[in-house]
Amino acid sequence: MSEKIEEIRKKIDSIDDAIVRLLEERASLSLEIGRQKHEEDAPIEDPGREASILERLKGKVIPPLTYQMVEDLYRLIFSISRSLQSKKRIAYLGPEGSYSHQAAYKTFRFDSILIPKPSIDSVINEVISGRVDLGIVPVENSTEGMINQTLDLMASSRLYVYREIMLPIVHHLLSKVDLSSITHLFSHPQAIAQCRDWINSNLPKAKVVEMASTSEAAMAAARHASGAAIASEYSAELYGLNILASKINDNPDNITRFWVISRHMAKTKGKAKTSIILTLENVPGALYRAIGTFARQEINLTKIESRPSKKNPWEYLFFIDIEGNLDEDDNVRMAMEDVKTCTKDIKILGSYPEGGMLT
Repeated sequence: MSEKIEEIRKKIDSIDDAIVRLLEERASLSLEIGRQKHEEDAPIEDPGREASILERLKGKVIPPLTYQMVEDLYRLIFSISRSLQSKKRIAYLGPEGSYSHQAAYKTFRFDSILIPKPSIDSVINEVISGRVDLGIVPVENSTEGMINQTLDLMASSRLYVYREIMLPIVHHLLSKVDLSSITHLFSHPQAIAQCRDWINSNLPKAKVVEMASTSEAAMAAARHASGAAIASEYSAELYGLNILASKINDNPDNITRFWVISRHMAKTKGKAKTSIILTLENVPGALYRAIGTFARQEINLTKIESRPSKKNPWEYLFFIDIEGNLDEDDNVRMAMEDVKTCTKDIKILGSYPEGGMLT
């Protein structure tokens, strides 16, 4: 090894020592904040504070570092800091290896006990019952749209959105046999839809079997003599499967949005997104009048989705995402008051920071 390399390595060692000392100092401050939060009965997790830290650091990143590198590092630091203050029980759509599990693990790696549940319904029931502190459920996919089951269950429950998570979805074909031997293909309906062109081109004769999750599909493929699954790379490792084909999504830009749900509405600071549910009268112009309240306050709507209310025939709920913070923005508060005058009911799911992209 040359002297120059040894000299550079000594500098790196010195920097590593300094980083560890600073991490120890940060950890001590996190413990101090945790004690103060307990005294004030304040929530441990503060998504708004984490978002503001990342936003501040964005302007300090200089190449060769990228913002995504710094963001990924700080998500680990946030989880470690929260773990020093308390640990949460978090339910997610399992089994282990599902995309919901990946979203949960990457966000709450150190500060949670992750509990897999077999369905979105059971995740939400665990939160309602108080057996867990938080739940993680998929709410929208960039290619297949909203997850209707999640919307319907959130509409009928007294739960709130605590934060959101954005996870890139990369599907792989997993099996213990070669491609020509596959007779059954297992996966979640969303994953099947997202890989439909690939399936038609490469496995046109395979029997497609819908499963409750991609990880459950991987388990089924592992048990089946000629089965395969569309699932994650992590599922291949967990269930002893080979990756026969990688990145088989028909659309490479495939992202799933998850909601972290809670029994309590969280307050957030700074830039935020607010989600609400409106129930409108079945009369001409009802939606126009409701939407007009936001236009008059110059509030941008980023999502509007309708679902049958399941209470009265031809009555619909409208799920709406708006840009703005209910806790801090006067125009959002004014719009909420105005919209009450032209709706049968309004449910506020919460204001929360816009989720950063996990990698």
